[in-house]
Amino acid sequence: MMQADTLPTRANTSKTVRTLMVVGREPDERVLETVTETGGYDVILVEPTATAYSRIKRLAPSVVVLTMAVDDLEACQLMSMLKLDRATSQIPVFTCLLEPVPAHSDV
Repeated sequence: MMQADTLPTRANTSKTVRTLMVVGREPDERVLETVTETGGYDVILVEPTATAYSRIKRLAPSVVVLTMAVDDLEACQLMSMLKLDRATSQIPVFTCLLEPVPAHSDV
């Protein structure tokens, strides 16, 4: 008969990896700095808006940060797709509205 203190134990190998995905046409450096400084995530991925839906669905990150302009229809469509899909609807999506970059003129 084995005593309780001599029972074999298994190491906890089910450590959950928390991933954060930053999505945007060109993710702003300030956003990237902020998410890397907050910590708490083991993996941070950067993905362009155009290909983000399939990657989010496949990788199922813990959190998505969507950088977008106010009139960014592609980003709005992505948010709708994520919330309407049962596989991705539970993933929190935070939006970060960016100010438009003024066009430079060489004149």
